[in-house]
Amino acid sequence: PPPFFFFQPHAAIPDAQESRGLGDVYKRQMGGNVGTQSSTLIVRGLATGRVNIENSIKVLFKEIRVGLILGILYGILLGLFAVIKFINMPPTLGLAVGLSICSSMIIAATIGSIVPLILDKFDIDPAIATGPFVTTAIDILGVTLYFLIARFLLTGI
Repeated sequence: PPPFFFFQPHAAIPDAQESRGLGDVYKRQMGGNVGTQSSTLIVRGLATGRVNIENSIKVLFKEIRVGLILGILYGILLGLFAVIKFINMPPTLGLAVGLSICSSMIIAATIGSIVPLILDKFDIDPAIATGPFVTTAIDILGVTLYFLIARFLLTGI
């Protein structure tokens, strides 16, 4: 298949108009919110001295756990919403939506936690540089994950 084959239209995947109905914007926003919250906590911890190299792994796993819990909760809710809203679509659409939001939130928490630590390591102010990087990365990854998961679950490719 050509590069970016997962963005190619397919009958089993709702078109762009329907995708908005699935909460594409909400998926990106929720992932962005989780990533921004994680980065805010890390930046604050770096500023107050509560987060440092010694305990960064512990803090990172705590943030990933929070992303996992939120991802599971919202993944189930949005997955059920997709199944109910798009009754004429295969039920695997709900699974695709649920898995994509769950994955997006876990990745958002991870990126939101790692980026400030890396920036701090390179003596770049994480308070200034983290926000745009995290939200952009999560927007791109969230949409890509949705289409990859939907393509795999709905078409078997």
